[in-house]
Amino acid sequence: MAIEGVKTFPYEDCLFKQYVRTHGWLPLCKERLESVRQGPRKQSQRRLKYFTFCAIGAVDVLMLDVAKVLSRSTTDRFDTVVFFDQSPAAVDETLKRIPGATGFNGDFVELVLKKDPDEEADPRLSLDEKTQLPNTAKTRNELRLLSQRRDFIRQFPFDVINLDLEEFIFKAKDPFPGRVVNALRRVFAWQRRELTGPHLAPHSLPGFSLMFTTQVGPHNLPDSYLGMLRGHLNSNLRGNKNLRKAMEARSEHRKVRVLQQKDFKLFFELGLPKVLASVLGEQDWFVDPGAGITTFEFDRPSTNGPYTMLHLVMQVKRQHPPLELRAPGEQQTQEASLAYKQVAQRIFEQPTTVVARQTIDRPELKRSLELIRARRRKYYVADAPGGLHCPCGCFD
Repeated sequence: MAIEGVKTFPYEDCLFKQYVRTHGWLPLCKERLESVRQGPRKQSQRRLKYFTFCAIGAVDVLMLDVAKVLSRSTTDRFDTVVFFDQSPAAVDETLKRIPGATGFNGDFVELVLKKDPDEEADPRLSLDEKTQLPNTAKTRNELRLLSQRRDFIRQFPFDVINLDLEEFIFKAKDPFPGRVVNALRRVFAWQRRELTGPHLAPHSLPGFSLMFTTQVGPHNLPDSYLGMLRGHLNSNLRGNKNLRKAMEARSEHRKVRVLQQKDFKLFFELGLPKVLASVLGEQDWFVDPGAGITTFEFDRPSTNGPYTMLHLVMQVKRQHPPLELRAPGEQQTQEASLAYKQVAQRIFEQPTTVVARQTIDRPELKRSLELIRARRRKYYVADAPGGLHCPCGCFD
């Protein structure tokens, strides 16, 4: 789908990605909707709130629309969907396909980490209220970013967060522990905000669903990052002798440093979920040990050689009692502490789902994409049918 002047996502039709959507994201979102409906009567009648990096095609949003996980308003608007994209033009194009959604543009990590002396201030900033600042393009841009950031914070909390960033979570030149990690800390903290709405008493969410996407690597990470991953793995191994056997069964290696050197991909796949679980724990959440963290992987070609995409999906719960009702020094509830150990064990024992041409039902995935395209044309008739195509070769 080429759009003049707008950078589009080349892997929209990727069958590997569609497998993750239909076998990972969709079941998770259905579970979350069921959880919402089982809540108190007035709360259970509300619609699911969804945050995503959907790209212009909005495939994930429309998949949830087809599956009736997302409910549009009485005027057929996607007003419970919030998304992010790089440019105003890209946001405008996306809104043609999911009308009524709320779109933000710019660098997501930069916006989240932007310093704001008063995050709770009225988002409608003006130069008149900041008379000490010069009326320059730089000032106006600064105020625009602060206003957009405050508007974004006010969208929280969400029932489902789909952080499909399609980039590295760790970057060699980023100050440790990484800008993405620090952005996640803030996002998970904002998830503790109270949910409000018409005919709805303000309340905190008991949990939410999280999908997270990253590339494996990079391989030139400094030892500060590698040491963090090793530290998480070693702490788990020290606490449970059976985990070392599980790691050896999967990798033939008993030592974490040897695993890092001999099988970096598996080392990364085992360490990253623990980093995410730890960041969630810092912000008073924990991964539901029932399903743990499910990981999907597939390879993509590039001019610099193939690289691996990781997709992690998990259900997240709020610690109870919440942090503000716990005694000083009580950093984690017993339930959350036990859940972390159970999740860690599942990470070692549960193999990653490898998505490849030999393991997918290509006709079924093509049909699901065609249904999504048909639904998209319902909202945007100018969206030409066209044929399915992906540069990774999953159709070959």
